[in-house]
Amino acid sequence: MAESKFSCSILDVGQGSLQLIEQGDDFNIIIDCNICKAPEHVLRYLGRRKVRQVDLLILSGTDQDHADADGLEMLWNRFGTEIKRVWYPNYPATTDNWRQIKRVFKKMEEAGVEVYSPSAGEEGAFGQLKFKVLSPHPDESDTSNNTSIVVKITAGEVSFLFPGDCEDDRWQSIVKYFERHLPADVLLAPHHGSHNGCVERAIELIAPQYTVVSCGKDNQFGHPDKEALAIYRKYSRKAVYITHEVGSVLFECDGRSITNVVLDAGRDDDGKKETVAASLLSVATPTRFEFPNRPIKPNKPRGFA
Repeated sequence: MAESKFSCSILDVGQGSLQLIEQGDDFNIIIDCNICKAPEHVLRYLGRRKVRQVDLLILSGTDQDHADADGLEMLWNRFGTEIKRVWYPNYPATTDNWRQIKRVFKKMEEAGVEVYSPSAGEEGAFGQLKFKVLSPHPDESDTSNNTSIVVKITAGEVSFLFPGDCEDDRWQSIVKYFERHLPADVLLAPHHGSHNGCVERAIELIAPQYTVVSCGKDNQFGHPDKEALAIYRKYSRKAVYITHEVGSVLFECDGRSITNVVLDAGRDDDGKKETVAASLLSVATPTRFEFPNRPIKPNKPRGFA
């Protein structure tokens, strides 16, 4: 079978979270919707990556830095029913922001979008993007952070781990139940690099090539924590990036390895598909994976012109 090209973008949205995982032009997953600190950058980025539909939108947590009501509304206004399904943690949040989120959910459901709360152990795939949910789990799900959706997404032989705001107690259960699923090539640092979320045993098991900390410059929480950062640097085999220092980070992969890493992605021409490693240029057109009721659209160049 011809191989598809994959990418993972961790966007610089300040003290918040938004990630985009792509399989060519076939499937797109967006994690979190904290857009309002950098709306122009996010919408421009999605446009230049030629994102036309969102097969899965994951709100990893109920707090506003992950699930921002205005950000969700912006995505809904942009994509409408091209958002096919939404995941969110089933935590009884009572904030005004979450009440607004639920109102947007209602509009989505009325339009036919599937809105769902997954549980630890669930797994599936979109095309060649495979996912496994490691949290939430009944153990230690008594806070909004520990009810975060933790998901591992695998593109061929390359994997990405997104832990939301998962904290220490929840990590203990993840290690207990899912130790063999933890190794990943790219780790999004849990809880924006907070000390309460960096469990050394878990990071040792993950053993990422790259760790990315998504946090804002001079943020009020002091993220990333210096001790946590030292642990990420100890176990990350290639590099640790902090978004407020390097901007958005784009990882390109061919299903076997990470072939290109672009820092400050979306600010210049380096993220264009045409600039990736020469070995990828001869890869045949990907096999199509058609979704019911959604016509497959032809490939168009996806990058940053």
